[in-house]
Amino acid sequence: MAATNETQIDDDETVPFAWLDYTIFSLMLLISIVTGLYHALVGKGQKTTSKFLMAERSMSSLPITVSVLASYLSAISLLALPAEVFLHGIQYWFFVFGAFITFPIAAWVYMPVYYDLGLISAYEYLQMRFNMTVRICGALVFILQTTFYMAVVLYAPALALEAVTDFPLLAMITLTGVVCTIYTALGGIKAVIWTDVFQYAVILGSILTILIIGTRDAGGASYVWNYNLERGHLDLNWNPDPTERMSVWSCAIGGGINALPVFVSSQISVQRFLTAKSLKDSQKSIFYCLPWKFVMASLMASHGLILFAFYNNFMTPLGPAIGTNQTLSNITEPSGPMPHYTPHYEKSDQILIYFVNREFSKIPGIQGLFVACLYAGCMSSVASGLNSLAAVVLSDIVRPWKNRKLSSSKQHQLSSEEDLKEVIISKTLTVTFGVISVFLGMLAPKLGSLVRMTHTVFGATGGPILGLFSLGILCKRSTSRGAVVGLVVGFIMAVWISVGAMIYKDDNGEIPDDVFWLYRISFFWYCAISAGLTMLIGSLVSEIDRRVSHLTCHVDPSLLAPFLRPQGWVSSSSTSNGSTDMALSQLLKEDASDSDDEM
Repeated sequence: MAATNETQIDDDETVPFAWLDYTIFSLMLLISIVTGLYHALVGKGQKTTSKFLMAERSMSSLPITVSVLASYLSAISLLALPAEVFLHGIQYWFFVFGAFITFPIAAWVYMPVYYDLGLISAYEYLQMRFNMTVRICGALVFILQTTFYMAVVLYAPALALEAVTDFPLLAMITLTGVVCTIYTALGGIKAVIWTDVFQYAVILGSILTILIIGTRDAGGASYVWNYNLERGHLDLNWNPDPTERMSVWSCAIGGGINALPVFVSSQISVQRFLTAKSLKDSQKSIFYCLPWKFVMASLMASHGLILFAFYNNFMTPLGPAIGTNQTLSNITEPSGPMPHYTPHYEKSDQILIYFVNREFSKIPGIQGLFVACLYAGCMSSVASGLNSLAAVVLSDIVRPWKNRKLSSSKQHQLSSEEDLKEVIISKTLTVTFGVISVFLGMLAPKLGSLVRMTHTVFGATGGPILGLFSLGILCKRSTSRGAVVGLVVGFIMAVWISVGAMIYKDDNGEIPDDVFWLYRISFFWYCAISAGLTMLIGSLVSEIDRRVSHLTCHVDPSLLAPFLRPQGWVSSSSTSNGSTDMALSQLLKEDASDSDDEM
């Protein structure tokens, strides 16, 4: 029935934190720091690079799985996925089906190569397969990708907290970066992994709490589902046009390819998988991610459906809300609970934190638990990135530079004193990248929505790196020159598309239809395009290089995917338990001859 009286919209005031909220939030930060301090002191501390960077390859599959999930379950996911579903419907949830592409390829194609070679840095492989130039290029792109990703991750929870407290945005970015840097520099990879486990528990508990109470307040599960169904919020877009912002195909297939760099060419994940006790444990930890990814994505998508049903005022637009103190009339009363006015937010990614703040503040501690959840996701991602960046710079830049004039027989035979110096270097690098990430985090508000920022960063930088590793593992005839040219062309294409899309987007974050079609391609396809172009150009240049330089086509089978190896071939590194020294000695010998022939 129609409403006969005018409805006055209340001001969008936020409810401040109570003492219990501050206590819960502070405890989460304190426990994270104590975990780092514990691992800095227990077992004679972090005095070797093997312990600081690789946990002495002693981790079982379950904590590795949780750590990897927590590393990429940042505040970006916790805020952006519900906001995306709230604004545009359930479509985005279908990216979880890309896991059926991502995880089998990561476990069966790439991980056997990395684990058998006994690597510390994933980019050591690039020198074994190609040469030092390719290795440095790969490492530099990873450094660029990870520093920008950590900046976005630092920005997300600070954005949320700014919405409900008086804390300045820049101060919260700085606080988060400092805490992450402290426990990562103190406790190394083992502290990062076990802190991730604790933080994942905080995230899961918070998500379930919001889901249960939010469903009740929105009118019950049946009402939430029917309300979204009746208003087309559960409709699916099956259009295969790549310029569609989101479709089932772009989310499932493009999303699966977009996630491949995370699991097969990013040091953040590869380093964790290589801390496993065996290849089997490493592969199990990858597949354990599959069901949990479905569970977590479904829970967060449900938050978006709850928000859509809760803020069910038909006169309220699904975008930045209209100004406060507005008068609405002739509102049709829904069959569920009374309409609630959509809060006035500066960015759509703030909608969930507003919901928790306005509706759950009457329950002591819920706000603090949710903000702790956001910061747990943020800190796990940033700490993982910091430790991985230290490993990459040490293994791929510092060590090769120090050993450039030494013979291969004298390299990587570190005394305990030299190893301790490298631990100090690693901790210094951790602090340095922490400072850089904080600075870049202060610039993140210029980049747009969290969903677009995340996929743009990974698509523009992850795609070319994925193509580079795939050239080595899947293409027997690829050469160093082909790899470098392919990487450069793929990177230029990715940057061209992503920058063009950012330039031409309108005030609502959309690309007008009259803009060049390449800029209108969904950000889900950025990685597939750049990786495919890297492999195509790399393969063509490699064939030309082989013909012009008369290069032979012999490649050590241990550097290729298992299905490309000769039948009955057994990895020599498997029989020697994957000795890192042996692998590094091999790569230096191959690099010397390869560089003479090709570069």
